[in-house]
Amino acid sequence: MIGYNRGSSKFTTTYGGKYEGSRYGGYTYGSLWSWGSGLSGSLYSDDKPLYVKEPANYMTPKANEIEKGSFVHSQEQVDQIKELARVCYFKMIGDKDYLDTPYKDIDKLDDDTKAIVSQKKEFYDQIYDKFIPGFTPLEQANAIYEQLRRIENRKGQTREDGEELVHDSAALNFDRRAYTDVEMNELLEMNEVSKERKMNILNIVSIIGDFGTEFKVEKKVEEKIVSNSDTYAKRMLRDYAQISQIDLYQRLFPHFQSKLLAKDLIVNVPVDKKEEKQKIIILLDFSGSMDCNEKQDWVNAILIDRFRYVMKGEAEVFFSYFVDDTSDLNFHHLTNKQEVIDFWMQFSNSPNGGETHIGNIVNYVSDEISCKRLHNLNVDLSEEKPEILIINDGQDEVKTKKFPYKVNAITLRETNKELQDLCIETKGKLIEVSRDETVKAHHEGGSYDIN
Repeated sequence: MIGYNRGSSKFTTTYGGKYEGSRYGGYTYGSLWSWGSGLSGSLYSDDKPLYVKEPANYMTPKANEIEKGSFVHSQEQVDQIKELARVCYFKMIGDKDYLDTPYKDIDKLDDDTKAIVSQKKEFYDQIYDKFIPGFTPLEQANAIYEQLRRIENRKGQTREDGEELVHDSAALNFDRRAYTDVEMNELLEMNEVSKERKMNILNIVSIIGDFGTEFKVEKKVEEKIVSNSDTYAKRMLRDYAQISQIDLYQRLFPHFQSKLLAKDLIVNVPVDKKEEKQKIIILLDFSGSMDCNEKQDWVNAILIDRFRYVMKGEAEVFFSYFVDDTSDLNFHHLTNKQEVIDFWMQFSNSPNGGETHIGNIVNYVSDEISCKRLHNLNVDLSEEKPEILIINDGQDEVKTKKFPYKVNAITLRETNKELQDLCIETKGKLIEVSRDETVKAHHEGGSYDIN
């Protein structure tokens, strides 16, 4: 468990231990608490008739189950997800006969009902021909619903309370690669919050893929030719003394002699290979303003995206929450898949801190690196070039005029011009995620939209 101790002024970690209360709110929280999981019922009915029939071998999700995983605000939207789940089930079994009996003969319906059913059927029919992410009908329904919601937000569309989201075929265009990563799906299942909101998070991961190159993760590999090594690399022939290192198949080339004269052959040379993982210092805003479903979905998606590189052995992550006091920092060093899994199983999405001072925190981290440590970790990053990545909601005070270290940031739902300017001054970048989930990059070359 990562969080604050009740009655203490220190930000501490009981990683893997018992739950602790928050000094700001006095209630307990943790990865076993999830949004909506405390509800025994729902504001919405499960008795309303739907246009899509009840499948014989599938239980339609209840309203309270739908509320846990989606941003629904009306009975009509709950029913919309139920219908999508039923259609996705019929798709899974290859049955296109999904309309309920009263609506099968569209020509016999009154004009208003005919318009509704025709519009639904046109959209639902397209689901059969598209890749829809998710392992269950409800996961697939949530994925479609969230895409519809994002499209409406980006278009600035408004509707009367109680209306369904407008069906748009663009919502069915999913990037398969973003949803079929086995390790990412397994990791999301290991935390109660990310498990319940998995499709929302994966939808955001697909967006993050569009700006991943802004914070590119690359493992540095250096190779030095040596006289003796068990590791070999293929190189162009540079000296005739290397002839013995030519693969046998090249000697069978009919033009081998001419290629040899031109030194146009490949040789296997012994090398000393050194790999250096990219180091990423992640500072996550723990202020109360971050305690919002939409923001925490983005937090989870960003962290999962970075953790992928750790699990692939290409990066190491040093993670800590932050608020206003540097003594409250507590870093976790993640170097491999198992460490990521252990961390994620205890990760909390319940921020409840006070104000934050980004500038003081970054300056302190820079000083710690210069002193060959990182707060509570005995680690020397002074010869490395770690990426400092701040994740916050833009409402925080920077409280400094200059960063001594290259800093990148992602701000959620709010702008922060001071932080943006400081990132750019250090040759870093700031990614701004707006309330309608459009994404903009700011760097020394200017600003531009990403999605």
